[in-house]
Amino acid sequence: MIALNASRHVMTLAVVAILLAGCGVSNGGAIVAVTPLPTAATASAEVVVTPTSEAATATVAAPTPAATPTPLSVDLPSGSALAVAQATDAAMQPTPRSLVTFDQSPVSLRFDEFYDGYNIRSGLILSDKLVSLDGQEVVIEGYMAPPLKPELDWFVLTRIRLEYCPFCSTAADWPDDIAVVYLNEGTIRPTEKPLRLRGRLEVGPSVDPETGMVSLVRIYANQLDAL
Repeated sequence: MIALNASRHVMTLAVVAILLAGCGVSNGGAIVAVTPLPTAATASAEVVVTPTSEAATATVAAPTPAATPTPLSVDLPSGSALAVAQATDAAMQPTPRSLVTFDQSPVSLRFDEFYDGYNIRSGLILSDKLVSLDGQEVVIEGYMAPPLKPELDWFVLTRIRLEYCPFCSTAADWPDDIAVVYLNEGTIRPTEKPLRLRGRLEVGPSVDPETGMVSLVRIYANQLDAL
């Protein structure tokens, strides 16, 4: 009986020793601090990684240096403005969507053949016939818009007779189907009669260097007759 109790006592002491060792008791019974299990607060705090200054610097893009401004110069040599205008006209020269060829010369052209409609973004849509005739001889009929002087070396040709000056009217009054006519030789007196003229057609936006007038269609006439 005494031996049995002693055996049980030894087993109890062994279990206690194992428990004390798990709680950090060692070195002659001295209690050593045990790292506690993480709580919800400490767990959330541990997942937050504070970047070092080196990492933070690596993620910040270097600032883009400001471009050096180009000085504006209005001291252009003689003829530069006209050269720039001519280069702009050449760069904006329209091309036909489908090239039209012609067997005869001059080619008969009507005002209702100028455009294929209007686009809200690009404006008037030039017809393939009009663009294909660029640089060729055409024959066209129309009326002279009210001029500004008694002797004309250029004028505006319109589809219908106008009763007002194009420079004194609004954009709503001025029609789209017009052509600026330049006389290759001499001058002409204003007339209200219908005109038939023959000349070289030029298509594309252009600004007249003398008058500042903007045009899409121009005719350099070498023959003009009142009907």
